[in-house]
Amino acid sequence: MDKKYLLLTLSNGQSTIKMGVGEVIKVVRVEGFESPDYVLHTTSIATADGTKVTGKKVEERTIDITFAIDDINNTEVYRKQLQKFFNPKNTVKLKMNWCYSQAQIECEVEQFSWTSIESMWNYLEGNVTLKCPFPYWSDLDNFGKNIAAITPMFTFPLGMISFNESQGKSIGYQTMGYNTLSKEVLLNNKGDVPTGVEIHFIAKRGNVKNPKITLLSTGEFIEVIQDMQKNDVIVINTNVGYKGITKNGVNIFKEKNKLSSFFQLTIGDNKIAYDALENYTNLDVRVYYTPKYLGV
Repeated sequence: MDKKYLLLTLSNGQSTIKMGVGEVIKVVRVEGFESPDYVLHTTSIATADGTKVTGKKVEERTIDITFAIDDINNTEVYRKQLQKFFNPKNTVKLKMNWCYSQAQIECEVEQFSWTSIESMWNYLEGNVTLKCPFPYWSDLDNFGKNIAAITPMFTFPLGMISFNESQGKSIGYQTMGYNTLSKEVLLNNKGDVPTGVEIHFIAKRGNVKNPKITLLSTGEFIEVIQDMQKNDVIVINTNVGYKGITKNGVNIFKEKNKLSSFFQLTIGDNKIAYDALENYTNLDVRVYYTPKYLGV
């Protein structure tokens, strides 16, 4: 990796540190940005040659960063700042910007040390090892679509004219539109692996009964057995480690159809659809997802 174009931004929920191009803290060496280790599980078959594959797994990722403080006059300030920042009690979010390619990953501090002692001939160098239990890089922003969007069509005057002494006549306008009501949307997962979705059901225009979301390619669905009043919000999350269902911020995980499945978007195009037992036209349905990558 060419470090001349590399910028790392690390945040721990309390403070932020930047390393790399244009920063006082320089990146000397970095390892672990490529694909993590894989594990292939096999079993021997007594009556056949070779083995049978029983499972495949992507292991946790280890990122190792060696850095140097390029400011002899303020070395002690940066040394204390870095030691405080890399507290093993804090989770670190690492954002990478390399040659205009950007991605992020969550990590835990596994080890931190100073690799060389400052002298009048060299800069203070340090090393931090970050462990990423969930090994995939993700985009900085998620993608989102409102399946039940209102499409604007035309604008016309309301027919009511008001008069303002400083501005003269003022005419009010009303924009009209239509609900697409297609109930379906095509989502493209451009990542390297399947990814979860976050669905927001919003009872924007009135009551709704039992909202439902379906991945049409597999038939998997999630149906929430709930009566929604106007402005109620139900959020479904199918991402690994974050699976859940809430209504107005309250956990209602058990209030789902027993046949529901927390589906993942496969690589490439995925068509999903929403529905409800009653009054689906009252819904706004917003779907968010973040592609994930094996390496950068």
